[in-house]
Amino acid sequence: MNYLYKRPPYLHVGDKVCITSPSGRILPEKVFMAEKVMKDAGFEVEIMPHALNEFHQFSGTDDERFEDLQKALDDPKCKAILMSRGGYGLHRIIDRLDFHFFETYPKWIIGFSDVTLLHAHLHRLGWQSLHSPMASAFSVENSSLALKVMNFLQGNLQNYQLYPHVLNRLGMAQGVLIGGNLSILTSIIGSCSDLDTNEKILFIEDVGEYLYRLDRMMWTYKRAGKLSHLSGLIIGGLTEMKVGETDFGYSAEEIVFHAVKEYSYPVCFGFPAGHQLHNEPLVLGAEVRLEVTNEEAEVMYSD
Repeated sequence: MNYLYKRPPYLHVGDKVCITSPSGRILPEKVFMAEKVMKDAGFEVEIMPHALNEFHQFSGTDDERFEDLQKALDDPKCKAILMSRGGYGLHRIIDRLDFHFFETYPKWIIGFSDVTLLHAHLHRLGWQSLHSPMASAFSVENSSLALKVMNFLQGNLQNYQLYPHVLNRLGMAQGVLIGGNLSILTSIIGSCSDLDTNEKILFIEDVGEYLYRLDRMMWTYKRAGKLSHLSGLIIGGLTEMKVGETDFGYSAEEIVFHAVKEYSYPVCFGFPAGHQLHNEPLVLGAEVRLEVTNEEAEVMYSD
């Protein structure tokens, strides 16, 4: 495959995976379940020292969360860092992180939601990462999800064929895949983690927002010049959206549609990733081809 961004080495059975909690606190049993699932698959697993801590809504103090993530980034034996969950917290520690040893000992960063900030920061450094379910979603009952994540980590990438959507815009595009949670993406505009979206294929998803706030985020991203020069746009889950006291007048998907209707690049709605049960992995920083026709939409990793 022809990668424009550096790719961490794919994992092999026996490799070490670190589980850390850089954002919200998590029930310990969920982390232990993820540990079991990954050990059963043949990986060595280390739960970072403060990963199960609690400090208000966070999984530990800023210092504790920073120390765990920095230690995992620096560990030459660690081949992947699996975030336990999202929530909020990475904004408070991102500027303290040192990626010097990461550049020497690169590893896959795995997660979504609040982890979008770390994905974006790594993208600015020129590295790929994995937008995917986190430890909180791993379980014996849902082992197929964990297996799919581990398949991606071992280089077995999956292309996607999707049903057509009434709001899709037809066309074909090729470019580097970037993006993640829209709330996070708009919150980092102008920062050192801000994404360069020009000629990229942007993926966005979000959860639990009032529709007017979703509309405001789309217009904020548009006014910042983030939507005008894309190669393509992929919309994932826009789940649990709230109407508010009065009807906004448009659905979540229609809000996105109207924000980008003046552009000509292909747009794919309904990609199965985000804050939903069906949350497919995506390699951010990889080159992909997006093709949207009347019959289907395809997202394919470029050879």
